[in-house]
Amino acid sequence: MMNPIDFRKTSHIIFFAAFLPALSFGAGWLCAELIPNAPFWVETLSPLAAYALLYSAFDRFAWHWPIWRKLGIVTMPDVRGRWLGEQISSHRDKNGKNRKARVIMEIEQTFSSIHTMTYYRNWNSQQTATTFMKVGNDCALVTFFESEPKVHYDGDAEAHKGYMRLIQLPDTTLEGSYINAAGRSGELTFRRTRYTLHRTFNSVGGNASSKGKSSK
Repeated sequence: MMNPIDFRKTSHIIFFAAFLPALSFGAGWLCAELIPNAPFWVETLSPLAAYALLYSAFDRFAWHWPIWRKLGIVTMPDVRGRWLGEQISSHRDKNGKNRKARVIMEIEQTFSSIHTMTYYRNWNSQQTATTFMKVGNDCALVTFFESEPKVHYDGDAEAHKGYMRLIQLPDTTLEGSYINAAGRSGELTFRRTRYTLHRTFNSVGGNASSKGKSSK
């Protein structure tokens, strides 16, 4: 598991332990100067509160700006948004061919957290953990999940657990694999279609929307 802040890195020491505190102190001082005789019921901005506000703004909104990556502050991939993917399963159909399925993955990401949601037509899934992990020279997105078929699904697969591992390629696509407790595995390929999330299988909603894993 990779921690977003690593004080072994000089860039993180400078930014989180020097630059942000200095900026916070300056913001607190400026607030006190602008409101020198504030009534007791008006609380001026303290350096600690200023730091919390600045860090929150960076964590939620500014972390993916290119400048932070150039300065070495942010090193984890920017994978936020809605992704359209294809899954090729080791499970074979009646003709002996590996089953293929369309899968939608949506990722909510900040500097300090990440949450992955996957949507298939016939399966419900609840992601129990999503994180970045160092795999060799790559930063992999790893998701552990629990899956179960939807009520209307008439396939032969049962509920199961498993994990998915994805690597972001230079062209920004995501590729990787999954394996589950049912003994099935497969390959996954995704391309980002937009940064907004729809939280459904179909981008405009409808009866086909579902949240989960296909038969794997």
